[in-house]
Amino acid sequence: MKRFYPFVLIIAVISMYLLYMSIPENVAAFGERVGTGRYYAQTSLDSEYISDMRAPKTVIKAIKNGKWVEINYPVPPTDVYIDIDKNNKYAIDHQMNIYDLKNNKAILELPDKAVHQLTKDMKKLYKIHYGDLITWNEANSALPRYSSFTVLDLDTGRTFEVQRRAGSYHADVQPLTNEDTKIMKEIYRGTWSWDRRAILILSQDHKYAASMHGMPHGKGALQNGFPGHFCIHFQDSITHKSRKMDHAHSIMIKKAAGEWLDHTEKLSPAEIVDATVLSIHQHDWFILASVLDDKNRVLLKEKVKFLEEIDLVKRLSDLPTDRDYDTKLYYPITVKLYIHRDKTGTESRQVTFQLYRGSIEEPWTVDLDNLIQQL
Repeated sequence: MKRFYPFVLIIAVISMYLLYMSIPENVAAFGERVGTGRYYAQTSLDSEYISDMRAPKTVIKAIKNGKWVEINYPVPPTDVYIDIDKNNKYAIDHQMNIYDLKNNKAILELPDKAVHQLTKDMKKLYKIHYGDLITWNEANSALPRYSSFTVLDLDTGRTFEVQRRAGSYHADVQPLTNEDTKIMKEIYRGTWSWDRRAILILSQDHKYAASMHGMPHGKGALQNGFPGHFCIHFQDSITHKSRKMDHAHSIMIKKAAGEWLDHTEKLSPAEIVDATVLSIHQHDWFILASVLDDKNRVLLKEKVKFLEEIDLVKRLSDLPTDRDYDTKLYYPITVKLYIHRDKTGTESRQVTFQLYRGSIEEPWTVDLDNLIQQL
């Protein structure tokens, strides 16, 4: 009988393993079922580029047992969500508060252990979803002339192949094939445009944060149906004409690196004006909401259809360069805007952006109601 003992032992071990594997993934002690959950990263709920990661039971349990409170303000701009039991999707802001997307409720205080876990998980999720912020000098070395790489559009999730052909201050690139040109034009909704878009550059297991425009210009050498080349900017890239970093590209690069939301805390009044003009021009409500306070985010929800009727808006005059706003709580900036609506035509007008903040320590925001009245 002794010779059968090893077989009995093997069968017992296999049985115990199968029993263990049959137990639900997130089950706490004493049979309490915690449930399952996954984190999701996306720049907005409409974005089609999504990264996900399993959420641990520490966080799931903390949310299920959390104290929900009624809130009278909109969910802050965020790019991180959690889905629990494939049924309840919540937003997570950068202060690790949890928001119910269906009801005006939030968990504003989680156990320290859950907050610590969330903080670690957010870093991992960002690493999966976003690109590394590299300078133009680094990009110039990593992506030499005639190298080919993949462009991933952050909002649509669509990809196409390109080749770098030239560029001393940024990368001059061309789609590789007719099919790549077709995909790029579809990303721009069928019309070539100077609009900036946040993109990721995928090359040899690396992922870099960048920004592109979608307007063919100059010369092109490839047989790809693309009449010229277009530009890709990285951190510290500059334009040919101004020899300065383009602020719209800078915004999109930070968006592609996952740094935009934190960066809004440091924006100057002039940078708020540029971000506002860019977001209205490109109908990027994630960018606009991120520079508004709670009161103006409520208004944005109500007035978004009015803003969507503006097909083009461009700043025609310079912004102030001095820093006399450092000790102020209110700071108006008047600029000349070029505004086009397909329904009513084009006009140029002086518009004053009323910028304010609650205290010296708080970020600047813009009075959206006053601005809309002028538009």
